[in-house]
Amino acid sequence: MSKTRILIGIAIAVLFQTAVLAQMVWGQITLLNSPTEVVLKTTPIDPRDIFRGDYVILNYEISAFDGNKIPIADSLESGDEAYVLLSTQGSTAKALKVLDTAPDDLGQDQAVIRGRVNYVLRDEVTTTSADCDDCTSMFISYPIDSYFVPEGTGTELEQYRDERALGVIVALNEEGDAAIKGLMIEGQKIYDEPLF
Repeated sequence: MSKTRILIGIAIAVLFQTAVLAQMVWGQITLLNSPTEVVLKTTPIDPRDIFRGDYVILNYEISAFDGNKIPIADSLESGDEAYVLLSTQGSTAKALKVLDTAPDDLGQDQAVIRGRVNYVLRDEVTTTSADCDDCTSMFISYPIDSYFVPEGTGTELEQYRDERALGVIVALNEEGDAAIKGLMIEGQKIYDEPLF
């Protein structure tokens, strides 16, 4: 092989890797600049990663569902993608229903977030149960279930989370992709996610 071919091959490989990286960065920038923003309320759940530093594990009110309170699509099973329709009215987003496909149209003051079903529990005797109409319970995880923070602040943020005073500002697009845009404590923004 000639030197020229080797150099051309290396140049093509470098350009390909640069293009892939640029696409990933552009996708994140586009998502963080999305006009749709919701604040999700966290619930109580360890804050160290030896490679990336302090982080907070985030568990959201919109992670656990009771079919008696929120409609849940019957076809969803563990491992499936699920779409949670959110009401954006008020200071924090509230779940309206759990769907197996993204809605075609979103109403005013609505957004959708995509997650993955961790587990589904169904009471097979729902038709004879006097306690509930739909005894399905479900837990959904999201790609925003942890957030890396400056060293030494993870434990403090977990205290706020455990006291249910921590809110997470999440950018959403029409497909339900989510990215953490910032953190709030008792309604005040304390962290902003940089675009780069």
